[in-house]
Amino acid sequence: MKMKSLFTFALLFVLITVCHAQTTKFAMTLGTDLGLSGKNYKIVTPNVSATYDITPRLSAGVRAEDAITLMKAQGVKSYDQLFTLGGQVAYDVCHFMSIINVQARAIVGHTIGGGHDRGYMYYQGGIYTASAKKDGVRSEIGLGVRYNDYRGDLYKDKAVFFVSYAVVLR
Repeated sequence: MKMKSLFTFALLFVLITVCHAQTTKFAMTLGTDLGLSGKNYKIVTPNVSATYDITPRLSAGVRAEDAITLMKAQGVKSYDQLFTLGGQVAYDVCHFMSIINVQARAIVGHTIGGGHDRGYMYYQGGIYTASAKKDGVRSEIGLGVRYNDYRGDLYKDKAVFFVSYAVVLR
C-alpha cells in the first residue's frame, strides 16, 4: 500500500516538473486538510495535486491523498489510513485588490485498496484564497466541507468541515 502511494506521488511530481518547464499553465500543490468534526471523529489528509489551467479562471486536475481518520467509539480509540485518488475542478471567483485570489473548488475521489468495509467515496467543496500572482511559489488557505460516503456498514457516512493549508508551485 505504501509503495503505491509513494509511486503515485512520485509520478505526479515528475509530471508537473516536466510540464512546468514547458508552460506556467501547470501547477503542483502540496498541502493538508484537517477535518473539524468534534472529539470522536477527525480526518487529516496530506495531499498532492497536479492541475492544468483550461482558461485563465478554470482549472482541472488530479489529486492523491493519504487519508488518516481518527475515531473514538464507546471509549475505544482507533484509526484508519487509506490512500485516495480523485479529480478536482477549480474556478477563480474574484480578486481582491489584485493581491488575493478567491477560488471555489470541487473534489471527488475514491479510496484505493482497504477492502470493501473500509473504502469510501468522498465529495469535497471549499473556498480557497492565495496570492494573486501566477508564477512562482505561493501559499494557500481554505475552508470547506467533506462528505465521506462509506461503502460498508463498518463506519457511518460523515460530513466534516475542514481547514486547509497548501503550497502551490507554478
